[in-house]
Amino acid sequence: MIPKSIARQVLLVGPDYRGHRGGIGALLDVHKDLYEEFNFIPSHRPYGSSITKLLFFLWQYCRLFWVLLTNRRIKLVHIHSSKDGSFYRKFLIGCMVKLVFRKKTINHIHSGNYKRFYDNSNPVSKKMIRFFLQMNDVTIAVSESWKNYFETFFRLKNVYKINNTVVAHGAGDMNTNNSKKDLICFLYLGLIHPNKGIFDLLKVLGDHKPELASRIKLYIGGNGQTAQLSEIIERAGLGDMVEFKGWVTGPEKEKLLESSDVFVLPSYYEGSPVALLEAMSYGKPVISTIVGGIPEVVQSGFNGWLSCPGDHTGLLNALLYYVNDPENIKMHGARSLQMASDYYPQAIEPRLESVYSSLL
Repeated sequence: MIPKSIARQVLLVGPDYRGHRGGIGALLDVHKDLYEEFNFIPSHRPYGSSITKLLFFLWQYCRLFWVLLTNRRIKLVHIHSSKDGSFYRKFLIGCMVKLVFRKKTINHIHSGNYKRFYDNSNPVSKKMIRFFLQMNDVTIAVSESWKNYFETFFRLKNVYKINNTVVAHGAGDMNTNNSKKDLICFLYLGLIHPNKGIFDLLKVLGDHKPELASRIKLYIGGNGQTAQLSEIIERAGLGDMVEFKGWVTGPEKEKLLESSDVFVLPSYYEGSPVALLEAMSYGKPVISTIVGGIPEVVQSGFNGWLSCPGDHTGLLNALLYYVNDPENIKMHGARSLQMASDYYPQAIEPRLESVYSSLL
């Protein structure tokens, strides 16, 4: 654990990990156990109306001001940020921390779509983004590709790559008899949104239903555009092949990860997706895309299969790779499990502690 002598000087700010809906909240839920003393102020809750969320942020912003005013031990604020609304919340927080209280700051960026966010912003927002990025003492990226992007495009100094963190689980007994299975179970966990490629996956299943029916079962867990998802499943007649579980967490999520054979995440944009890393920690092969930090953890033919976003033929071939040769599931899953060890807390904690020590 990060010792109290360091941890008591660090305040973390990010989405509330209590009742989180994946992403940064899931990461912070793991990170909270890395600190002997965990000082944290939530900046956002993933539920409630827009007004409720705004009032929650304003209240936490006032709390942050009070904590920084009264707790003289805090020397460093570790900000977990993303794009869109997250950026603007963290911009206000960063300006208070840096310009009013003169504390050191770390900007820990999790978005897998930051380039598009910047490119599509108006000139004023672009200036705000550059100002915020360059204002921080350290930037943390979750993959080598994103580290290179922030260093080259924004000319940032002191950019560190620190992997996302997942808890070790092990492969269990579920992958031992894949070569004898007639039905291969695939699992998608994540936001129900076109950018995640879930609708591409359903399109592939619908277009090749005669070829895949009775050979594939797809379980989907997540939130977002659920009405559209259900409509597509019904319209394409995929009810026997696809089962939507809604938002899953706790034992239900663990059961899905344990009982599935292959994890699927055909995203268009990613940083280093926690759900994918979790699946690897359960010893699952991964079908995904060559975006963000995914190629750093998934290698085609080694522990999974990658294709380009939106490549329906490539996605179909990846599904058939495991359906036609299910003996590869156990072999690739074992490799995923081995690679996942680089993302366990004991591998991440020394890196975080080193960055903190260099600033304090």
